[in-house]
Amino acid sequence: MSEIYLFLISFLIFWLLMYILGRRILPKKYGLSIQPFFIKWESRRFRDFLYKCSNKWRLFWRIFSWISVFIGFGLTCFSLVFFSWNIIRATFFYERVSSATLVIPGVTLKLYWLPYFLIAVVITVLLHESAHGIVASNEGLSIKSAGALLLAIFFGGFVELDENELNKASRATRMKIFSAGSASNMLGGLIVLLLLSGLFIQSPSGLIILETLEGGPLQRAGIGPWDIIYTLNNQKIRTLQDLADFMSNSRPGEKIIVGTGRGDFIITAAPSPDGSQRAIIGLVSSLPYYPSMLRFGYLLDAQIYLTLNWLFIMLISVAIFNMLPIPQLDGDKLLQCLLEKTPKAGAVLKRTFNALSIFLLIANIIISSV
Repeated sequence: MSEIYLFLISFLIFWLLMYILGRRILPKKYGLSIQPFFIKWESRRFRDFLYKCSNKWRLFWRIFSWISVFIGFGLTCFSLVFFSWNIIRATFFYERVSSATLVIPGVTLKLYWLPYFLIAVVITVLLHESAHGIVASNEGLSIKSAGALLLAIFFGGFVELDENELNKASRATRMKIFSAGSASNMLGGLIVLLLLSGLFIQSPSGLIILETLEGGPLQRAGIGPWDIIYTLNNQKIRTLQDLADFMSNSRPGEKIIVGTGRGDFIITAAPSPDGSQRAIIGLVSSLPYYPSMLRFGYLLDAQIYLTLNWLFIMLISVAIFNMLPIPQLDGDKLLQCLLEKTPKAGAVLKRTFNALSIFLLIANIIISSV
């Protein structure tokens, strides 16, 4: 059974059990609300935690909230320029760009990436929503509820503020609240980048195997996902270019000694499935391996690196995307605060930026998938 079918069956069984649990056993208990493909959990402890953080470091959050406004406007400008430049690069310079992709597990996202993706989403959303709630509390607004969401396979969080208080708050207060989430994601992303730079050696020492060819030389030898290739015939393999250079001088049927983290294996190079005389070892997908300064061992080093790498990508991506002036996103709310002093001209500008942002997003999704 292929991974995608196994995933779909597991997904449907999970939600069937959740639906039965919600209807028969835990209806509205423990702050849980369970509906088909949707779970909402309200947590009083999480809300109290946000109040506690806000009260404990009031000066810090006040400084952060002002900084976040400048970061928010900077991200809005950057997002518009970034998505516009991608279109220019793809249209006029024929460069391949990958900037905006719909996440569909098993289709656009390989299933072996799903755990890293979900961990990154959970941390990113919690940081984002916590920043909204803490800054709102620091500005004197009430938090009505806070908690977590699960929509299909996508985790989310929410912080529900008192709408009347929010609408009556000053423009500066609202700008601080709306920009706090993306600002926290951006700053969090920079911290993760520092961790990646400080904890891991910046030159790769091998290739992490992610996927091998079914029945190929590597798989037949017992070499599979999460093994690391260090050498081929005692020649160091640090990058895909090193692998390509080695294989260009190899022939089908040739014996190759593969040096891995588990020892040496002898494989026989196979002919390429495309019918050419090119030799292959059956490596479908791989990543460079960056060893950790902590020296936990290749397997744990690889997992820590991939987790931090995915977290960095998610934090920065959400920070940029969320500040696009698209309705319901924080970037649109921030823009509305900026333009509210000039209602007529502001409404025209807001609609213009909304239309432009939606066009840029759709165009980027299209060119990224072509």
